Amino acid sequence: MPGLSVTGVRIALENLRSHKLRTFLTLLGNIVGTMSVIAVVSLIYGADQYARQKVLDEGTDVFTIMRVNPWEIITDFDLFLESLNNPDLTLADRDWLAPRLELARAVGAHVESTADLRAGSASYRGCEVRGKTAEYAVIEDLPLALGRHLTPADVSASREVAVLGWDIARELFPRSLDPIGKEFRLRGRHFTVVGVVEDLGTVLGGNRNLFVIVPITAWQKVFGSRQSIDIKVAVRDLERFEEAMDEATFHMRIRHRLRPLEDNDFGLATSEQLLQIWKGVAGAIYAAMVPLVAISLVIGGIVLMNVMLVSVTERTREVGVRKAVGASRWNIAWQFLVEAITLSLTGGVIGVLAGAGITWVICAVSDLNFAVPLWSVALGLGTTFLIGAFFGAWPAWKAAGLDPVEALRHE
Repeated sequence: MPGLSVTGVRIALENLRSHKLRTFLTLLGNIVGTMSVIAVVSLIYGADQYARQKVLDEGTDVFTIMRVNPWEIITDFDLFLESLNNPDLTLADRDWLAPRLELARAVGAHVESTADLRAGSASYRGCEVRGKTAEYAVIEDLPLALGRHLTPADVSASREVAVLGWDIARELFPRSLDPIGKEFRLRGRHFTVVGVVEDLGTVLGGNRNLFVIVPITAWQKVFGSRQSIDIKVAVRDLERFEEAMDEATFHMRIRHRLRPLEDNDFGLATSEQLLQIWKGVAGAIYAAMVPLVAISLVIGGIVLMNVMLVSVTERTREVGVRKAVGASRWNIAWQFLVEAITLSLTGGVIGVLAGAGITWVICAVSDLNFAVPLWSVALGLGTTFLIGAFFGAWPAWKAAGLDPVEALRHE
């Protein structure tokens, strides 16, 4: 049997070389189908990695109290519209809430906007400026390369100090290896650099180093205090996460003087909500796109079967000669089946390489990111193997059933 397999592969490759145009048309369906599957899966998988990275950045033990939960626009649009009338959350809400949450290890405040930065002749337009309380250092994963994080004293005194993202530090101070102590201008105010966050890399094509963190009180001096803040709560014990959310909800309702039957006038968002929403979206995309692009694989299989039937007709006399010298029906069937599988797998391998290459090009010229999971490669090659076996079975069986006497008479 191994000898027959090697012979079948050798004859199939000889046919590839001797009938180049027919080979190309035979392989095209499998190439396009496998390439499409790999490209779609790679892009979706890359987006999935991005969503999970965002959750890891903030921590799975963190939930956010906000004026409006943005995920409700997907899960409950009517509730989202109602929540647009909710009152703004203020820094006073956070200060009132923090000492009352016994199940929280940290309660911080967050707000952000964009602005232009300038340091000497260097500048950066549209930088993300984040206003935070000092608790962000234990809530988020932001390791420092230089300097220090913000302190409670910075926040209480509204000091004009800042922690820079890695690339912002390089943009504003390109000639300095250590920008600590240097100043930059933010809307006419001079901020002093006290820390630089390590290089966080990119996810989904987005640079994660383009931000500035300043005390939330200083942020409000620059941008105004009328914008609603987000209150981020990190729980002490992950097993009591739901209980911690209930505790925060209870105290927020007291803070906002809500009656027992009144709905909450604030939203709570968790990392798990983001993951669940993304899983639903990604699952729907997988369910719709993968079968759609796989149709071309079926078409490629039909083309393969037709070409193999033509090949059986062309090689009828060859089949008769092999039977005359003692080849069994199984030998003949195995020969043509191996040829069909070889042709199909060749298209699958080319399709995998082409799919990964095209996806890489798309991501290189856009803000997308991709990752080629091994299971998608195995799926693509396994599918092409099954297509070759399935659609090659009938031509192989037809070749095996040829009468040797009639086959030898064939011209």
